[in-house]
Amino acid sequence: MRPKLYKKVIYIVKSNLGYYPPCMAQIQYMDDLGVDVEVWYGSCDQVAVDILDRRGIAHRELVDPRGRMPGKLDIANNWLSFRRCLERELKGIDRESTLLWFGNAETSMPMAHALGGYRYVASALELYDDNPSKLRLLGPICQGAVAVTACELTRAYIMRYWWHLPELPTVFPNKPYGADWHRGMPLTTDATRGIASQLEGRRFIIFQGIFQRYEYLASLAGALRDMDSDLWLVLMGIDNDGIGPRVQELYPHTLVFGSVPAPTHLEITSRAWAGLVYYDDSILNKAFCAPNKIFEYAAFGLPMLANRIPGLTGTVGAAGAAECVDFEPESLEAALRRIEAGYDRYAERSRAFFDGVDNEATMRGLLSRLGVAMGGGA
Repeated sequence: MRPKLYKKVIYIVKSNLGYYPPCMAQIQYMDDLGVDVEVWYGSCDQVAVDILDRRGIAHRELVDPRGRMPGKLDIANNWLSFRRCLERELKGIDRESTLLWFGNAETSMPMAHALGGYRYVASALELYDDNPSKLRLLGPICQGAVAVTACELTRAYIMRYWWHLPELPTVFPNKPYGADWHRGMPLTTDATRGIASQLEGRRFIIFQGIFQRYEYLASLAGALRDMDSDLWLVLMGIDNDGIGPRVQELYPHTLVFGSVPAPTHLEITSRAWAGLVYYDDSILNKAFCAPNKIFEYAAFGLPMLANRIPGLTGTVGAAGAAECVDFEPESLEAALRRIEAGYDRYAERSRAFFDGVDNEATMRGLLSRLGVAMGGGA
């Protein structure tokens, strides 16, 4: 048996921990496996803090000075402030027995050239192939890590090829933590109760996340309008470009809601008829997408309507959980009719796709390989 090199893991996320469900999931898996895990974050919403507190997971707030300066100066100030704060805090740890775990690349990149002497895991939730500067920072960080994690298999191969990594990054698909997922989850917050009251008695397709590519949503809105469908279109998330009102003009049976903190947003997802997911193929990061939402939809056995890109056709499409089609009104209308006709089959395959991923087993294997102490003989 490999000797236990690390008695403690410090899990670090620079900004808004609660915005990253994959990070919260990894933290909870570690806790379940008996790891002495402490969480450091620059900022965190109350929902995520409450999860940590209920579990008795120690956590520490660092610094998150975003919004104080214009444009790129704000990013630079945020990175520099975080780096200085983290360097100061790390002086007090036992380097030999403590493993640092950077939850995403936005956390590790500000620490470029400052991690010598520390053992750490580097995680990448994005590929950054449209940002050469970040790629140049992230490569050496991954090369210096004791392990690297990714959230999609093709991305892992790309990362290994780019940076000549000695082994394939460990893949943790962006599956939400937990097992007790079922349709019509209890409503636990005023926000979700308010949204659910507006959806009562309505069948709806949900899109959740950052609203982008108006033309994709416009095509679906047009298809629903031309079908004279009874389905509502629900858009829930961040709308930086005023897309929601424009879609409502095309299809009046559209409801637009702001972002709901994870994981409580899934209380709304659990009430949907189907889930919507789409990305363009303009960069590798989008073509080989790894969206949280496909697993969030699948947790409730929601059939999915998706476009034709490798990250979707090779996952939910191959599983028979989604109709992956060109986003043109005729194709979308036909796909919706196929989902309607075979709804139970799509729903069963969607849930099977969800159940086919075991991130806790993956975490156990990685921790064991790294020599992290786990409790209860895990």
